[in-house]
Amino acid sequence: MIPDILRMPLALLLTGVGLLPNSADGAPASVVYRAGDDLFRLQAAPDAVPEAVMAAFPDAGIAGPDRWINQSPDGEWLLVETERFDPDCHGWACLARIDGMLTAVETLRPMGGAVLHPDGFAAIANSGNLVVFPASDGPNDRDLYATQRIDGVWTAPTLLTGASTHAYNEQPALSADGAHVIFDCGPVPYGQTGTGLCSVQSDGSNFEDVLLPGDGDAPIGTLAIHHPAFAPDGSLVMEIEAGGERIYRLSGTAGGAQVIGSFNNDNSPCVLPDGRIVSLWLGAPDNTSGLHELKLMGADGNNAFRPLPGIDVSDIGIGCGGGSASVAVLFANGFE
Repeated sequence: MIPDILRMPLALLLTGVGLLPNSADGAPASVVYRAGDDLFRLQAAPDAVPEAVMAAFPDAGIAGPDRWINQSPDGEWLLVETERFDPDCHGWACLARIDGMLTAVETLRPMGGAVLHPDGFAAIANSGNLVVFPASDGPNDRDLYATQRIDGVWTAPTLLTGASTHAYNEQPALSADGAHVIFDCGPVPYGQTGTGLCSVQSDGSNFEDVLLPGDGDAPIGTLAIHHPAFAPDGSLVMEIEAGGERIYRLSGTAGGAQVIGSFNNDNSPCVLPDGRIVSLWLGAPDNTSGLHELKLMGADGNNAFRPLPGIDVSDIGIGCGGGSASVAVLFANGFE
């Protein structure tokens, strides 16, 4: 049976990511990530230079730590978990929204009250006015919640995963229209054995188990499925552990999850608006230290390159976004 999330109208997925006429434009395709103690944004090109995001805010208070960074599908908004910007975040990191030009910051305070302390990686919509985050205040050990910014005020968090039968619901990704959430779900946290993929609408309706270990559409011997991402063709991209960790695609057609490329020990993908896939690869021949190196590859797994060889990226979550770029130009140098 085809999951409902894979029946989404393609136009809804494409709107807002630079592939339909009414989409936002201006932000180049990029990936955001944490390396060491710093947060970075990197344009999706072989010779791009990382941009230190927090360097734009020298007066942000204490110097960290910053937990992670994500961005909206169109690249116009950043979301961070940080101890900067607000005294109530010092010693206990909270959520803050940053505009894509790195000129303005807002700490999230639902109903003008306390700051939000998430229990993991969170997602922000293209509007910048919807955030989905995990917390431990619901019926399960970890649930997803949504807060919206309406008339300058963040709403009280709405429980999204009340219908979930899974103890842990985390690592959310939002569709470009902001209506759908895909996420890790399972009996244990952090994408461990037994984890699968679930979906729900951002208003909390239509919860669905999308792909679980043992399902017919999962590879034989699947132990865990996690770190899902929406692709512009309407499919879902994810990491599957089945005799190794590799990147797979699940589409609305028959055949189940299909491996992408020929890379082993490939982890935690996100998808750029032009369909290229960014992941954390530990298997490069010259990577003898087990570094999580950024790797970009085409939607079919070809024309891969490492933009930052030798740099270890934190496997907390990476975020893809921005406008669509020319694959022919970006892949001119081939694999590096």
